This record gives sequence, structure tokens and C-alpha cells, in this order.
Amino acid sequence: MVPTAEYYLKQAEIAARMALAEPDPEKARAMHILALRFFDKAHRAVKDPAPPENLAPPPIIERQ
Repeated sequence: MVPTAEYYLKQAEIAARMALAEPDPEKARAMHILALRFFDKAHRAVKDPAPPENLAPPPIIERQ
């Protein structure tokens, strides 16, 4: 199952809060970058929603 934009937004919020609470500047920066990556994934999930899961794959054409 493909994660939704809502999932990525929740993860981004958690990472952003952890970045604010982290006393080590290097670790805080890493958490901030992680939050930005999750926000980007959320934006992409809204922009390009995943196709429905119940679609059958296209038939394979075999040479004879």
C-alpha cells in the first residue's frame, strides 16, 4: 500500500517538532531536513495520486 499525503504530513510534523526539541544543532538540522523531505513527499502524493490498487496489469504480449 502506498502511503498517503496525510501520512507524510504527520511524519513531517513529528520530525519538525523533534528538530525544535533537539539541543544538538547537528541533530536538529538533520531532523529539520527529514521534515522537509516528508513535506516534499506529501506534496508529491497530492500532486500525483497513486493509481487504484484493483487495476489489473496490462496483458503481456508474447511472440509466436
